Amino acid sequence: MVEQELIVFLWEGSPWAGKVQAYLALRGIPYAVCLQPITQPRPDLAALGIKYRRIPVISMGRDIYCDSLLILEKLEEWFPDAQHQRIGANDATGKALEKLLEKWTDVAVFVHAAAAIPSELDLVRDPAFQKDREELWGRPWTKAEQDRLRPSGLANLRTHMDFLEMLLGDGRHWVLGANGPGLADIHACWIFNWLFALPGALPDHFFNEQHYPRTIAWRDRYDEAIKNAKKEAPTPKELTGIDTINKILDSGFLELQLKVEEDPSGYKAGDEIEVYPTDTGFTRRDTGKLAGLTTQEVVLSTTTQQAGSEIHIHFPRWNFSIESAAAT
Repeated sequence: MVEQELIVFLWEGSPWAGKVQAYLALRGIPYAVCLQPITQPRPDLAALGIKYRRIPVISMGRDIYCDSLLILEKLEEWFPDAQHQRIGANDATGKALEKLLEKWTDVAVFVHAAAAIPSELDLVRDPAFQKDREELWGRPWTKAEQDRLRPSGLANLRTHMDFLEMLLGDGRHWVLGANGPGLADIHACWIFNWLFALPGALPDHFFNEQHYPRTIAWRDRYDEAIKNAKKEAPTPKELTGIDTINKILDSGFLELQLKVEEDPSGYKAGDEIEVYPTDTGFTRRDTGKLAGLTTQEVVLSTTTQQAGSEIHIHFPRWNFSIESAAAT
């Protein structure tokens, strides 16, 4: 069991944060929350020297973890069955399906989900939100652009729902046939659960029980299971930005045995590098000394803005690029 306090940086309503919170609730893992603005700037993260702009971000002591892909892998590793029942698959086929579903919703589904967001929502019509999301996505977020993209987004979401209907076609209640929701269900359902809860996102004429009886019943079971789990799990405590930063800087490092493996990139421990996502949010790049590198993860050693204290920022290799900081 880890000793450091788990802190989640999020904005309320974030679908990615909702995915991580669903996992934490199902496992009953206690954590604290540091609420962030829905748009940039996010002073708390900036004070820690973090330029990465996507939510959620978590901290365990002075180790900061970015991207839900890496976050969920770490949570599976840190909290054993004895304290919090694991919900990940134990067999090779189940683990492989979890990974495939994770990549499917991350890469294939999410871009269409974003396109399907109704332009009539007050938030989407906010010029500040539009400007912020234009920087995030690298495309316009005007009403006209959302209206143009929405029909194609909805059409593609129907093909993805067809896949889910096929996956659930044998009558199973959960993706891997278990008695309750598991990690595979979280990977497959999180974005659809968010869309169904978003006013006006999925027109009932196309997304209804007649077209998708198994998928909608599964989504309803998932939504109810998450709500019940949140009632039973420890209530997350809210921390101010100042308290969060102090807690992090007063802590030690969680991971003390970082390694830099031989890599096709040729980078060595201590090299000055920059890391950034390649799909969205790629204009904000974190720089620092290479502290860890494997096939799955890259770790930067950098310093905070305020106190100049060392922290480690962890990123997955998937959909992230590593470049020499000296070349930029």
